[in-house]
Parts: sequence; structure tokens; C-alpha cells
Amino acid sequence: MLAYSYILTHEGYPCVFWQDYYNYNLAMSGSANGIEALVEVHEKYAGGTTTVLNADDQLYMMQRNGWEGQPGLIYVLNNSSQWAGKEVSTKWINTKLKPIAYWGATDLMEPAEKITDHLAQTDLWAAGRGFSVYIAI
Repeated sequence: MLAYSYILTHEGYPCVFWQDYYNYNLAMSGSANGIEALVEVHEKYAGGTTTVLNADDQLYMMQRNGWEGQPGLIYVLNNSSQWAGKEVSTKWINTKLKPIAYWGATDLMEPAEKITDHLAQTDLWAAGRGFSVYIAI
């Protein structure tokens, strides 16, 4: 799931394997935890250039800046075994950010919605060995 979260949020033309989607039931239809949710993220939000917001051994965060009908997103990839997050500067000022796709190796709990401040800053989180995708609402 971590690989699918990465390729479906970043620039380029991703590929989803039939076997993963159907045979291994990773689509998880109707859930924010599966490939189906990530495909929707890719189609509706993952447009424009990429800005890396944080990159270290444990936590990678990037922002898609939006293009035409795709308003952009923020992607958080957590390599540690516990929930982790960090305060970052986004492109959105005084805006609510909602997680619409997320997954963790041991925790499928939805991350909290966040609100950016007047400097466009907020803290964003992902479950251990997991990811979160936030959009502006």
C-alpha cells in the first residue's frame, strides 16, 4: 500500500496491478484505506508540480500544487513504527485540511482534520508505516 500511495500521489502515469486490486482485495471499495481511494485521489487532486515539504529517514511530506481542475494535495509517508507528524508550510492559508486516504501497518484510524494558520502552517500526521493524503476543503 505504501508503494501505491506514493505512485498515485506523485507526478507520472501510475499502474495498478489487477491481482492487487481484485485478487488480494487491496481496492477496499468504499474505504479510505485502499487502492480505490488512492485512484480517486490521483484523478481528482494530484495535479501540478511537486513541492517537498519534509524529507528525512522517518517522515516524507510533499505537496502537489494543483493544475487546472485538480486543486492539489499533501502526502505524508511515515516510515517509523508509531504515529508521526511535523509542522510544515503549505500553499493554503486559513484552510481546513481533511484526510481522504490513509493507511497504517497496524492502525487504520483516520488522522485528524487540521487547519492552516495565517502563515499557511499546520502539523500533519500519518500512522506508523503508513500514509495520509490531505486535501483542502
